[in-house]
Amino acid sequence: MLIALLLPLALAGPPGVTIEIEDEDAPAPASRPTPRPVTPPASPPVTPAPPTGEVRPADRSPPVPEAISDPGAPVVAPTPSAPVSSPAPEPTPVVPGSDPTVATAAAAPDDVRRELAALRARVAGLEAERAAEEQQESGRGPAIRVGGPRPDLPPISVGFGPSMGVQSWGVRISGYIQTQYQHSQLSQDQIQQGGVTLNRDRFTIRRGRVRVSGDWKHFAFDFELDGSTTRGPFIGIRQASVSVLYRNPDAARPPYLMVTAGLTETPFGHEMRVGQRDMLFMERSLGSLAFFPGPVDVGLRVRGGLGAFRYDLAVLNGTPLDDRAGARASVDATRAPDYAGRVGFEVRPKKVAVGGGVSLLYGTGFHRGQDATKGRVEWSDLNENGVLDSGELVAVPGMAATPSLNFRRWAVGADLQLAIRSKAGWSQLLLEATMASNLDRDLVVADPVTTGADLRELQAYAAFLQELYRWAVIGARYDFYDPNSDLLDRRRGQFVPANAAIHTISPLVGAVLPAGVVPGFRGRLVVQYDAIVDALGRDARGVPANLRNDQITVRLQGEF
Repeated sequence: MLIALLLPLALAGPPGVTIEIEDEDAPAPASRPTPRPVTPPASPPVTPAPPTGEVRPADRSPPVPEAISDPGAPVVAPTPSAPVSSPAPEPTPVVPGSDPTVATAAAAPDDVRRELAALRARVAGLEAERAAEEQQESGRGPAIRVGGPRPDLPPISVGFGPSMGVQSWGVRISGYIQTQYQHSQLSQDQIQQGGVTLNRDRFTIRRGRVRVSGDWKHFAFDFELDGSTTRGPFIGIRQASVSVLYRNPDAARPPYLMVTAGLTETPFGHEMRVGQRDMLFMERSLGSLAFFPGPVDVGLRVRGGLGAFRYDLAVLNGTPLDDRAGARASVDATRAPDYAGRVGFEVRPKKVAVGGGVSLLYGTGFHRGQDATKGRVEWSDLNENGVLDSGELVAVPGMAATPSLNFRRWAVGADLQLAIRSKAGWSQLLLEATMASNLDRDLVVADPVTTGADLRELQAYAAFLQELYRWAVIGARYDFYDPNSDLLDRRRGQFVPANAAIHTISPLVGAVLPAGVVPGFRGRLVVQYDAIVDALGRDARGVPANLRNDQITVRLQGEF
């Protein structure tokens, strides 16, 4: 009976005290922490701990009942003597939209968006100011162009000068120096008739050039000075031209149209259009040097490219400026200009570049007339006794002046280039051949007025070059030149066909300091041996024989 009376009291507990059993699956209302400026990620629901005689805020840690030590033990109510606190307040239900944390979390993304938009607007304003400053500076034009690296062009992409591959506008100063030592089997410690020194074993400055070039979107200019000691100290102009361009948007492609006026390269073949600072062989082939003593002439030039097609046409004076500094000055004596041009192609499938073309030249040569002479008397000491004897005086009548005459000259050429890029570097195969008439202007000067017949010339060469991991280069070239395919030689009073062909084999090896190792500088040291086989000598019987005229050249080149 007593148990029946006490059981309701035990279950009811003292006034104001409640006992709750935690249910981990059901969330319990609890006070939330003060919201932060940035909404934290949602946390899992937390159940408050059961009270132990006094009311405490709900704790996030798992509650441990103090009145129950054994889950299986009966629940015992606290004794009346235990302190009793005020009744716990009923949990206030959370009304959606009334929680300040939820409102802050909803408003926080809007604040972040507004702040991000403000930052973006500020960055856009700074970029606009920077672009305006750059445009203003580009309008003025910098004094010195400091451009980034040019596109990686294959070595066969020639004929457009420094304007090819330009990525920044302005004026640029560059240059190079070629100092060399040469040894030749023709060297003698003698003076030739006329005062020409026969010694060729010496140190020389082959080329020392400073170039100022300017490039803009539609305009360009080039001006180059050369200093050399090839024929004594000399300084002269080697490039002076102004160009108007319609550029290709791709900097690695040639311009669609480039019109150049001034002192510029003659557009014939491949070798003539290669820059002399980029040429690895010491000089151009012998036939090219005979046809064109120098690669530049004064005139008007039109060139460009569209896709794989390349064209290069020019109207020139027809008197190339001798590349060897100190050469005699020459002025074009004919009114008729020379016409030269090349049309070809260039394709670059992946790591291979193939190019080629056909070249034409048509011009006018000049035969100098002779001045009028007076009649004179000459003494010929026939018996060499130093005494004037009868029959030793000869009367030479005067002659009237002979007029100068013109003659036609022409040339047709074809060239082919193949370049393959591997891990070792570029491998190049160069082929070129030219057939000409009366075009030799330096080695065996063609003058059909004097000889009474046109001279036929034939020139060809084949060259191979191989880069070795940017630090070295090897190569070889075979050069053939026949200055007169119809040459006749007189033997025993009769004229017989003779061979005037000159064969040159030129292997080379060099060490290279590539660009980037020393900022703004690169260089190379190249050794080339020229083995020459010809019929310019005579043996003891007077029969044409090979002339001992091999030579070796060591050249050090520095570029900036």
